[in-house]
Amino acid sequence: MKKPRKKKKRNWFRKSIRIVGMNPHSFEEWWRIKINNIQIISVSLILFVLLLILSYVIFSYTPIGYLLPETVKDKDRIEIESAAVRVNDLETKLASQDKYITNLQLIILGKIPIDSIYTNEPNDSLFDEGNIKLDTTSTEAERELNRNIKLQIEARKNQKQDIISHLFLFDPISGEISQKFKKPEHIGVDVVAPKDTQIKSCSSGTVIHSSYDTKDGFTIIISHENNLISVYKHAKTSFAKVGDHVNTGEVIGIIGNSGERSSGTHLHFELWSDMGPVDPLEYFSFGK
Repeated sequence: MKKPRKKKKRNWFRKSIRIVGMNPHSFEEWWRIKINNIQIISVSLILFVLLLILSYVIFSYTPIGYLLPETVKDKDRIEIESAAVRVNDLETKLASQDKYITNLQLIILGKIPIDSIYTNEPNDSLFDEGNIKLDTTSTEAERELNRNIKLQIEARKNQKQDIISHLFLFDPISGEISQKFKKPEHIGVDVVAPKDTQIKSCSSGTVIHSSYDTKDGFTIIISHENNLISVYKHAKTSFAKVGDHVNTGEVIGIIGNSGERSSGTHLHFELWSDMGPVDPLEYFSFGK
């Protein structure tokens, strides 16, 4: 009698399945696919890897990646942080510039005592050349250091004049000087000219103040490059408005006798640099 055959165990990976497509009404077979488990696993792995590669490409090289948190590239992150620092520095500089202009307006308009700006002026005491004395008993190295300090102080004192001299300046008016510059009593020059003489901007800039004051009459203040400020007082009328950009030599007003401090038709002209007044006669001839 023959022994029954034992069924061989089929390998699970080689176990196949059949996928058939047919007409649901007539049950006519359209197509069939025979596939085993190992083929299913292989195809699944290939599709998974392709999906990973496609996802990487999409999120790394298209704007979609920036919609997700923590996906900004290191290079882009550095650029963003650098831009943020520059914006912050710019905001600080703008705030400092606004404060500078505001304080300067208050000083020019007499709302802050003029003496207050000299108490901290660097070239009044510590930076005064007369206060720098060379010690002959010092070593050669110390004497060389003192000489270098003296040269730096001299350069600092001349820096303001150099900045102004490089600007294109235009006489605001032509006339006779009735009162010269003498700080702190008189921080500008008074120029006498015929009635209705035009007042012109000494350089291109932006009008930061234009109004009537009971003491100084019609007053115009213009901000120029390199923190240079020009001031025009006692005008009969002003053609400039705050925020206007004016060109060099542009008419901004008419000479007059307005304000309590005026004793006749004239222009009181001031020139400010680095929060301090300078003598206009060093840079303007006023037609002479």
